[in-house]
Amino acid sequence: MMQSKMNKNILAISLFSTFSLVSYAQQTTSVNEIDLLTESINVSTDSLANSALTQEQIDKLDETTRILLADYQSTSKEYESLKLYNDQVQKIINSQIEEIANILFQIDELDKTNQKIVPLMIKMINGLEDFINLDVPFLMNERQDRLANLRTTMDRGDISTSEKFRLITEAYKTELEYGRTIEAYRDTINIDGVDTSADFLRVGRIALTYLTTDGSKGGYYDLNDRKFMKASGSIKRATEDGLKIAAKQAPPALIQIPIYKD
Repeated sequence: MMQSKMNKNILAISLFSTFSLVSYAQQTTSVNEIDLLTESINVSTDSLANSALTQEQIDKLDETTRILLADYQSTSKEYESLKLYNDQVQKIINSQIEEIANILFQIDELDKTNQKIVPLMIKMINGLEDFINLDVPFLMNERQDRLANLRTTMDRGDISTSEKFRLITEAYKTELEYGRTIEAYRDTINIDGVDTSADFLRVGRIALTYLTTDGSKGGYYDLNDRKFMKASGSIKRATEDGLKIAAKQAPPALIQIPIYKD
């Protein structure tokens, strides 16, 4: 009887222990699940936070990418424009290089021409000077000044060879015109050692006479003796008439003037 009671007590203790273990196990399992759930929630929260941060970074990268793309497109257009411009500039440069080469060639040819024409122009000036010194002595100051200017021009580097040649030919043309015109002008002449003012009458290159401004003396240039001779009354009157005709103060008329001494 007593043994049976003890067995019942042991059974009761065993059941209680088993129940307690089961309850403890259940409690332990609930705590673990909560911890896991909390950890899962924390992980999810972190993931959401990380996802938000990642999205922000993505947005920033997307914005940066769009800016860089816009810069690239702008730079690409600018590059194309610059390329077209540079190509055009290169064409201009190439054309200028060809032009420079052509100019250098012309300069070289001009230098060769100058080597021939410059001595010729100097000879032309010397020949013109000799001609004037041997010619009838009219307007000598003007003609000598023209010669001096030509020689000065030949020494100047800022005047082209063609311009120098033109000035020389103009001087020749002027001298040529003297032989086909009638002219009256005032100048001085040495009479008996005294420089005297006189009115000169030039008829081409065949006659040159003068009459002093007071009308007291007159003369003519003798082409044979190459000097001025004193004129008689008839020559003085003819000179006076010729001066009026040259000055257009009288109508054209036939006058007799000496060319050389008999």
